[in-house]
Amino acid sequence: MKKLLKKDVIMKQQAAHVKAERDILAEADSNWIVKLYYSFQDEQSLYLIMEYVPGGDMMQLLINKGLFDEKLARFYIAELTCAIEYVHGLGFIHRDIKPDNILIDQNGHIKLTDFGLCTGLRWTHDKRYYGPDNDEVENMEARKGYLASHPDLSGIGRPKVLEIRNHCKRNQSHSLVGTDNYMAPEVIRGTGHTQLCDWWSVGVILYEMVFGRPPFLSEDRYETQYKIVKWRQYLDLNNRIGEKLSIECIDVIRKLCCEQEDRLGCKNGAEDLKIHPWFKGIDFLTLRSTRGEYVPRVEHAEDTSNFDTFEFDSSDQSFDTVAKRASASAAFNPAFYEFTFRHFFDFDGQKALRNTCRCKSSCNVRNY
Repeated sequence: MKKLLKKDVIMKQQAAHVKAERDILAEADSNWIVKLYYSFQDEQSLYLIMEYVPGGDMMQLLINKGLFDEKLARFYIAELTCAIEYVHGLGFIHRDIKPDNILIDQNGHIKLTDFGLCTGLRWTHDKRYYGPDNDEVENMEARKGYLASHPDLSGIGRPKVLEIRNHCKRNQSHSLVGTDNYMAPEVIRGTGHTQLCDWWSVGVILYEMVFGRPPFLSEDRYETQYKIVKWRQYLDLNNRIGEKLSIECIDVIRKLCCEQEDRLGCKNGAEDLKIHPWFKGIDFLTLRSTRGEYVPRVEHAEDTSNFDTFEFDSSDQSFDTVAKRASASAAFNPAFYEFTFRHFFDFDGQKALRNTCRCKSSCNVRNY
């Protein structure tokens, strides 16, 4: 269960993002996307009841393994390509592709989640419809000020390989703001972006898989953004521990982490990646029906051992309590009209929902 406090959504001017997330999850009908079973609201909060995916997420797998070999990286980048292709086919941009948002199912295949920053380029997904975006103006001015005062960051020390692994254990607080390490340069510049920004993120994730850290990692977020904008200067494709990477793998990274007019995906979308020589031998049509390169250990449907342990607020209430309160609620903010959604199930879907609700009741509610 994903719980969003309405007052926080309004205060942080995130109503458009929440609406876009609800819309894509309601419209999606693909194994590449985590399933939404219900969305509803009460006086204080919005709720999204989603499929439970027991294999953990890509960030946890990166932490556990340190480095991926090319075979494992190729498998997951191929699956991520298919997932993003589906999202783009619906007319959406995810805008927050990162390892934390890539879940792994019990068979070792991925599912995309957390569409809190996505947009479908519809009027209801435009933040200006819900009020002036003062935070974005302030953030843009702060970025400009930092870049102007740092004409040369060449003396800054590069983080050690794998240092990120010990640094990025997640805590419970989840922000509605995207992660700088995976942002495309055109997003940072604020000059307008398209679906191509998601393909940049794929390149960064591939780099992290095979090098052990994001390519532009810094201690300061504005320093990270500076390095991304100056990617030609800071993209290091040589400093790797272990077996040397193939020319094809390096070429994929180079053709994803570049300006959008040169980026894989700018001509034919996902097809640009699928025909790249690095994916030779990958059958994208049957990819999900094959055995995963890594299969997580899952003992039962409610197994949570593949995720970090979180401390939950004792004030959180069970799924049943929240659902009953929501059904009796009549006070809605106009910004959240038509938020309610109910999925129609076949037998397997009903069984999966029961497993999800049992598991989430035992884990309680995760706040965002």
